[in-house]
Amino acid sequence: MSDNLKTIRELADELGVSKTAIHKKVSETIKRKHFSKNGNRFLIDEEGQNIIKSMFIDLKNENQKTEVSVLVSDIKNKGNQKVSEVSELVSVLKDRILVSDEQNKSKDKQIERLQKLLDQQQILTLQANKKIEQLETELEKEDKTERSKETSDETKTANEKKSFWKKLFSQ
Repeated sequence: MSDNLKTIRELADELGVSKTAIHKKVSETIKRKHFSKNGNRFLIDEEGQNIIKSMFIDLKNENQKTEVSVLVSDIKNKGNQKVSEVSELVSVLKDRILVSDEQNKSKDKQIERLQKLLDQQQILTLQANKKIEQLETELEKEDKTERSKETSDETKTANEKKSFWKKLFSQ
């Protein structure tokens, strides 16, 4: 066998395809022109090998183009899915922000009401303390008045007692 002749099996192994794939791809015209039979094996001349290689290279290129197209399409679809997911996420986040803003406004109003109530309570407590101080001052005055009355009453009583003894002994 010459170096430039190869069997179908050798060429199939070199191309990474099956013998059947080569048989299906090659037309009868190419077989008559470039194939020769040696026993029960077909041998392919160099020109036939190049023709068959170009057929499978073209097929590989088409397959690769198809694979690239599929990959690009997948990437676009995934990109569109990602964009869609991001848009959906942005929408959800906007909704949550709106809800949070409403809750914050409500809480601000509650805080404002509580602050007013606290202010009112402080004013009432201050007024009550002033009233208590006034009452305590009045009580102190009354106590002083009562004590001075008691003192004067005691003095009168003491004077009366003296007078009684004075009266008794002065006779």
